[in-house]
Amino acid sequence: MIMNTQKKQKGASTIAFIIVLAIFGFAVYVGLQYIPQRIESGTVDSILDSIAENHKITPVQNVSEILSTITRQLNVNQMDDMKDKFKVSKYRGTYIIKVSYERELNLGYEIKTIQYEKTRTLE
Repeated sequence: MIMNTQKKQKGASTIAFIIVLAIFGFAVYVGLQYIPQRIESGTVDSILDSIAENHKITPVQNVSEILSTITRQLNVNQMDDMKDKFKVSKYRGTYIIKVSYERELNLGYEIKTIQYEKTRTLE
């Protein structure tokens, strides 16, 4: 007499499916918050790189010129709210551009604050 000990499972159980769906949903939820922050950070990097490249071609003459360029580029990128996050100073002929801002990432169980700080020196 041969006993058939194999179970006839046709796929994942409902509970496993719900767990996978919940993990996927959480990843999408966090991603929808984090991706725009990464894009914003990349845009800030692009603005700083652009100013540095332009400075190599045509050196800036004063702090207000750099601030004007920053304001114009923020306006083009529809990021006018970040204007006050940029600080420009001059020390011994070197211009220093600092950007510092925070963004929140809601993980559902806690809110994480992410600090972005970038500095570019124009010599």
